[in-house]
Amino acid sequence: MSLSAVKAGRKVRILKVAGEEGTKKRLNTLGFVAGIVITVVHVSTGNMIVAIHDSRIAINSEVSDNVLVEEV
Repeated sequence: MSLSAVKAGRKVRILKVAGEEGTKKRLNTLGFVAGIVITVVHVSTGNMIVAIHDSRIAINSEVSDNVLVEEV
């Protein structure tokens, strides 16, 4: 499933980051790599805040649609 389908409070493991090369590189730099477990902190009108490592990052639905995840 895509990250955009995950509800707040859920933990998921990143399986794959898809999309344009620029988007993939940016997400990789932020720590969005396969195997990492992240927590969806807040969801609001297509935007979300996720906790990854020791940071919280806001992403929009275009970006979250390109992150494939599985629940843990």
